[in-house]
Parts: sequence; structure tokens; C-alpha cells
Amino acid sequence: MQKLTRLPDTELEVMKAIWQKGTGICTSEIKQILDKQRIWNISALQTLLNRLIKRGFLTTYKNGKNKYYNIVVDEKTYLAFENKCFLKKVNENSVTKLVASLYQSNSITKNDLKELAEFIEKNTEGDEHDNTSKSI
Repeated sequence: MQKLTRLPDTELEVMKAIWQKGTGICTSEIKQILDKQRIWNISALQTLLNRLIKRGFLTTYKNGKNKYYNIVVDEKTYLAFENKCFLKKVNENSVTKLVASLYQSNSITKNDLKELAEFIEKNTEGDEHDNTSKSI
């Protein structure tokens, strides 16, 4: 697999539709999902699908008249990559800075912080001396 790169917004929108439906999806099914938000031009969609193939996110095969796409990079892998880049770029790799910023901007509530504290407590039990980070 190629090294992951950040997807432009429109390509990410297409990948989200594909991740929603799953591997083995045809072009018309992708368009159907995307058209729920806004109407897509089929040639523009095909251009984006070809870019996603070149980037290593998808593979394709033809069956009859239809072109089908298989997922190479799953959503969980891409989101982990994207979040790691964001944390590094915007928050200097500091989760504390990220959460503080979200709280101070009223993007998260005290209840959200409580849930996060419970998550941290649950996922760090018995790890007092473990300095490795765990993924959320």
C-alpha cells in the first residue's frame, strides 16, 4: 500500500459514501448515496474515483457494463491518519491542548469531559507505568 495522504474534501466525501456502503460498490450506487446531499455529475464522480484509485484508496474491476470498487484504505485507518496529522499540526501533539481548546470554544460540554474522563479511566486501568499512548 502507498503512503497515506490527506484527501481533498470532495474525494473524502466520495470515500465516505463508499465506506458507508462497503466494498464491491458500483458507480451508480456511489452516485445514489452522494445525490442525497447534492446532485453529482457522473463524469466528475468518475474523475474522483480514478484519483482515489491512483492514490491507493480503491481498486476497481468491471463486471458486465458496471464498474465496481473495492476499498483498500478502510475508514478507521484513514481517520487515525487524519486525526494524528491534525493533532500534530494544530495542537503540537497535545491531546490536553486539543480538549482545552474544544472546551474553551464551547465545542464540547462538561458532560463530554466527564465521558472522556471515564474513557481514559477505563482504558488506563493498571497502566500506571505504561507511557505508550493508546488509540481512542
